[in-house]
Amino acid sequence: MEQTTKLVENANVLEKRTVSPPNVKHAVILAAGNGQRFREKGVELPKVLLKVGGMRLLERTILTLKEAGIEHFRIVTGAYGDQIAETLGKINRLKGLDVAFVPCPDFNLGNGMSLAAGAGPVDQPFLLTMADHVFSINMIKEFVHKSLDQEADLPALACDPDIDGVFDLDDATKVESRHGRIHNIGKQIKKYNLIDTGLFYFPKGTGPIIQEKARQGAHSVSEIVGQFIEEQGFRTISIENNFWQDVDNPSMRKEAERRLLKSLIKPTDGWVSKKINRHVSTRVSLFLSRFNVTPNMVTTFVFFFTLYGAYLAASGEYLKIALGGLIFQIASILDGCDGELARLKMLGSRFGAWYDTLTDNARYILFFGSLGYGAYQAGGPDFYFYASIIFLFLGFYVATRMAIFTWNNGGALTNLVVTKTVDDKAAKSSNWWDKIVKSLRGIDKQDVSAFIAFILCVVGLSKVMFWLVFIGSFIVSITITRTFAKASRKKKRQLTLKKPAPFVFYFFGALLLCYLIYKMDVTTVMTSLTEVGGWVFLVFATAIFWILANTMSLANLTNYKIPFLDLLYIQITGDAYNDIIPLAGLGGEPYKIKQLSNFVGLEEGSRTIVHNRLIHSLTGILFTSITGFGAVALVSMTDQWRIPILIASSVFAIVTVGMIWLTLSSVPNKLSGFVLKKLKFIDEFRNESLSPKRFAISFFWKLSARALNLLEIYAIFVVLGYSPDLSYLVMVSAMLSLSATLFFIVPQGIGVSEASVSTAFVLLGLGAQVGLIFGLLRRARIVFWALLGIAIQLTVVLIRKLMARKVQREMVK
Repeated sequence: MEQTTKLVENANVLEKRTVSPPNVKHAVILAAGNGQRFREKGVELPKVLLKVGGMRLLERTILTLKEAGIEHFRIVTGAYGDQIAETLGKINRLKGLDVAFVPCPDFNLGNGMSLAAGAGPVDQPFLLTMADHVFSINMIKEFVHKSLDQEADLPALACDPDIDGVFDLDDATKVESRHGRIHNIGKQIKKYNLIDTGLFYFPKGTGPIIQEKARQGAHSVSEIVGQFIEEQGFRTISIENNFWQDVDNPSMRKEAERRLLKSLIKPTDGWVSKKINRHVSTRVSLFLSRFNVTPNMVTTFVFFFTLYGAYLAASGEYLKIALGGLIFQIASILDGCDGELARLKMLGSRFGAWYDTLTDNARYILFFGSLGYGAYQAGGPDFYFYASIIFLFLGFYVATRMAIFTWNNGGALTNLVVTKTVDDKAAKSSNWWDKIVKSLRGIDKQDVSAFIAFILCVVGLSKVMFWLVFIGSFIVSITITRTFAKASRKKKRQLTLKKPAPFVFYFFGALLLCYLIYKMDVTTVMTSLTEVGGWVFLVFATAIFWILANTMSLANLTNYKIPFLDLLYIQITGDAYNDIIPLAGLGGEPYKIKQLSNFVGLEEGSRTIVHNRLIHSLTGILFTSITGFGAVALVSMTDQWRIPILIASSVFAIVTVGMIWLTLSSVPNKLSGFVLKKLKFIDEFRNESLSPKRFAISFFWKLSARALNLLEIYAIFVVLGYSPDLSYLVMVSAMLSLSATLFFIVPQGIGVSEASVSTAFVLLGLGAQVGLIFGLLRRARIVFWALLGIAIQLTVVLIRKLMARKVQREMVK
């Protein structure tokens, strides 16, 4: 009688894999042997429950087959069936899979009886394997593909042609193959050219045939295979460059783990990883696999371990720099463990890939930046300080562009996706720049750069390493910008909103900010920022007022169809993406459209965001005009400043009238329809202009949000020890608005915003240095809310996934 157990769905999927063809979805796994037993925590267990590479043999077999595309598993058990079922039932990763435990009372007669019990009811093509065999996922995929490629109506055996590479050849089952068919098979045959791996394919309809053969006396798998050989033939399929291993004794277990570790080495590894790092990291991963350590735990440890190394390197003292370099190299070795552990125990996830890449980029940028700051701390020239800031901006730019590219192309957030794109372009190009990039391939890999950094830190040349990565960051920035710019031009359906701002504008802002800092007394600026202390959160808190006002504008444009808290969530998280992605303030708009479409549909959601963005720009121009006229009226200034501000304010006032007409016209609606039709999201788009009443209400809320920005300006003045009057607030607001409007192409106004505030403070007679401190505090608020928004979004996504899993589990029950 068949005992079926529904075992829990494994939610961690590393990436979208190419699975087996859809007509091979069944597997029979033999685990009925009365073989060796071992003790674990005082309990005797059958061999199929032995842990190899941190997973029980039978568990590994099931999950490997699952990753290769198998969906239905029939586990044939014998003397220890209850124990096997009970142990596997406690493994959460197996719950939810279609696993049936099939008792075989006659298992002692031979493994053919077990095969018959498992295969008899299966009328579809299936794979057969033994529970104590370890295979690579790719080997199973390749075998299934070749089995179905030709003569799919004949059974097949996966064979290893590398006879010299077989462990314990005396115990292996040998195969003599002639013209792709088994001619002879057995452990003692003298003439053979292949080795049996223990993986079989049986075509549709053979399950009942096998059952009948066993009933007639074929009690072993060898006897059943022998009858198929005589009657219709049995194919041999050679599988090269993939690993497998039978596990019958401790030495075979050790060999299986050795082969598993060898398979963890990636072909994309740099020479340092291949020669040094992997020899250590794979052994550490094997050790960690014995415990409940997850890949994300390793990633987190490596990140903070590197931060400590960066902290030491930033000190400027030789011994601490050398120790920091050593820590950085150790972290580089351990950095491979998260991916190895994920592959070894099949614990990979899309979030894990995203998290690993994010922390990897962050720790490399921070460590190399600390080398420049350490040179400055050690008494080096001031340009080390400024160069460190430029390097951090370049690193952030590169990491962001890579993230955008991989996300827009539907891949996991990994450096490998971007590296392959750049490499492919350089290989095909005859351009002189691409030739330079191609010649540098290999030394720019993270493992290689970490090792070189370690050596140079130890020999006292950390400054050399800093300048190497500084120059390298320029090359990478330019290369990635050129590569992705060409790729974007080839995509006819690329949304304008998704195109990143040109690198030159981003870099211009970073240089301008560095120049401002260069002209100031750095020590005084840093001291002033430190003295602000916890009062900085007063500045951060003011943002909630205009966030609420902007949310009210969005609520009005959706005709209050969406709950306010949901809109507030969309506003905060969307603005966070606007802040962290250098897209001239438009990074979060596609995100907002997607979120709104969940409530009101794609058509209305896109129309709402277009209207919202136009009103936002309109009120920005109008507010610039108002504060410009106000600054001229309230602040005493020379004609050199008064006349340009008056002209700009007048022009913006005229533009405001045109913007009002544009917003109330059918243009926004037509623009939304054009984009959605171009992307083939919809076939028809309903024309619906914004009503004057709804426009007026949203206009009021948006303009109120602009006015509420004065609260932040007031708060910053207060924490800096000033008692500002209206002229102070209007002057600073006018210069900020002017710079934001005139230089909107510079992402988040980097550098430009700080320059405009410094100018305002000069005109107020307070000094440019205080203005720079003011600008940096405002920049800190932007970063704070950006990080808070992303944290909120990730938390909500995680909660939703957990709730979905809970519902799914309840449905399974």
